[in-house]
Amino acid sequence: MAFTLRQLRFAVAVADNGSVTNAAKALGISQPGISLAIRDLEIEFGFSIFLRHPAKNVTLTQSGRDFVNQARGLLNECASFESNVLGLGYGLKGSVSLGCFALTSPFVMPYVLKRVSEEYGEISINLTEDSLDELIKGIKAGALDFALMYNMQKDQQIAFEPLFEVSPYALLASDNPLAQQDSVSLFDLANQEMITLDLPVTEFFFSNIFAEHKLEPRQGQRIKSYELLRNLVGLGEGFSILLMKPPEDITYTGKRVVARPIKEDIPSVQYGISSLQSASQTQAVRAVIQVCKEVLSNDGLQVNSFRV
Repeated sequence: MAFTLRQLRFAVAVADNGSVTNAAKALGISQPGISLAIRDLEIEFGFSIFLRHPAKNVTLTQSGRDFVNQARGLLNECASFESNVLGLGYGLKGSVSLGCFALTSPFVMPYVLKRVSEEYGEISINLTEDSLDELIKGIKAGALDFALMYNMQKDQQIAFEPLFEVSPYALLASDNPLAQQDSVSLFDLANQEMITLDLPVTEFFFSNIFAEHKLEPRQGQRIKSYELLRNLVGLGEGFSILLMKPPEDITYTGKRVVARPIKEDIPSVQYGISSLQSASQTQAVRAVIQVCKEVLSNDGLQVNSFRV
């Protein structure tokens, strides 16, 4: 079925103004253009929309009255659609699909969500917490506008903007002999069981820290939960290597854990904003990204609360 919104607007204008002549004046276009549009609509739908009178006035047929009512509703819906879409592109309102690496979400998202709530009341955040590889998939699929995550895997389709850096540290039970040192060596840690985070990219990264020094620690529990990992370390079940540090060193079991820098020279890890290289971002998305930059930049006070 071939008809245009322009033709529908002409038909509604004629119905509202009572004649083609008056509709043409109201719209500021030629009478023949309107007459042609009405004729094409009547041919397309197979019935007369208007009855023509000698005085050049028109009246609606019964079918024409139903047609104009339907057309008016459709045009109103289109106007609403246009307004909403323009708001998405240029206004500070709408929803933003934000991803965050699950293990870091408790550290960074409270600050981000609070600031967005305070500054942009008409922007809603649809938050997804997931593993690094799943976040990348979500960005590529268009399910996420951007994600806050570590830059642990390279992808040519993904643009990454760093916000801050963190250095890997050893997490130990407070009564572990190594905890008495100001810093610990990977060679000493390799003699103990290592409790690892059972996440694809993350596990490889931490294991590679030892592999770079030709070391292979004894494999302990593989854990997906950050707090369960800390509880097991606190109970003396092994050590772990982590990146962000909670402000409190008491675990849920009441045991204390300590964070110690690693003596060997190991690279720090960048944390920042990942997004699709080719994506065009709405103003709302850009506003939330700017909040993330302000809250989580290297100079931000909040960052210092969970960096070692």
